[in-house]
Amino acid sequence: MSEPQPRPPYDHQGTERAEPKSRSFTDALRQINARMVLGVLAAVALIVFIAQNTKETRVNFLGWDWDLPLFLLLLITIVLSVVCTEIAGWYMGRRRRSRR
Repeated sequence: MSEPQPRPPYDHQGTERAEPKSRSFTDALRQINARMVLGVLAAVALIVFIAQNTKETRVNFLGWDWDLPLFLLLLITIVLSVVCTEIAGWYMGRRRRSRR
């Protein structure tokens, strides 16, 4: 008596699935798109920015005094300005919609 043959793998619909093939280096390079490249460039630029702006800076605000690294002060300023711009844009858009 012969041994039963192993069954091929199936997906959930019961159809036969192809075995995953290994990807070559050139296939991996083809998957790289502009977003990935821009993301890597932005990360490198941020690391260089941080490395070059580590000097401590005194911050005076409403009677409080802090010593912060310059890069942290600039990043906080950028984030707060983006948040304020988004809130203002949301509010202005809401006012325009309510006028209609």
